[in-house]
Amino acid sequence: MDFWYEFTKGIPWLYTKFCVKGFEIQGRENIVSGPKILVANHPNATDGFFLPFIVQEKVYFFIQETVFQIPFFGTLLRLSDQIPVSAGKGRRAIKQACEKLSQGYTVAIFPEGRLNHGGEILRGGIGAALLAQESGAPLVPVGFYVPSQFTRMIRLRREGWVSSGRWQLGGRCYIQVGKARNLERLNHRERNYRNLREVTEDIMEAIRNLVQSAEESLHQGLEKTLKMEN
Repeated sequence: MDFWYEFTKGIPWLYTKFCVKGFEIQGRENIVSGPKILVANHPNATDGFFLPFIVQEKVYFFIQETVFQIPFFGTLLRLSDQIPVSAGKGRRAIKQACEKLSQGYTVAIFPEGRLNHGGEILRGGIGAALLAQESGAPLVPVGFYVPSQFTRMIRLRREGWVSSGRWQLGGRCYIQVGKARNLERLNHRERNYRNLREVTEDIMEAIRNLVQSAEESLHQGLEKTLKMEN
């Protein structure tokens, strides 16, 4: 057992237990076994809290290096061997992720690179596509949706560093998982930016559709409940 990973999971477990009403997931059958790359939208700072509980393998997250500076939480991220990402050092993060995938683990990436605060999904970076072509691991699109009334903007400050983001407080998180994309494993000479961009646009469109589907399913459920009550 990975002690520090399991210990770190205790934080999102407490959060899902006491701060929200859990989550609902559709498309769980699309979560393939073995190494895979979870690719998701990022409306809330709390999105990643749910992923360790929907897959069996240990999940390694691409996380902005500044988050590792947060007292206590940052220390736990380092001890659980999560993957820091900083400007100009993306290649190092990709190498680390490839090693984890080769060992049978799961890697999670938010291609937008930052929070979209519940607005339009931002243009995705090519990191997930590059990782898939280097590792041969499938891309699994994931869409998160949380009704805005259950979110709150929270600002964190530390030694001149400021970060603002939506946190889910109350309600459920609705998660839709799409079908895995298997890419051909390509070496450095065979890869090109155009191909990586096409793969990225395809996976981001899949995520948009999943988010829309999650929102529509929620509204349909609410309408059905209201009709039953009337």
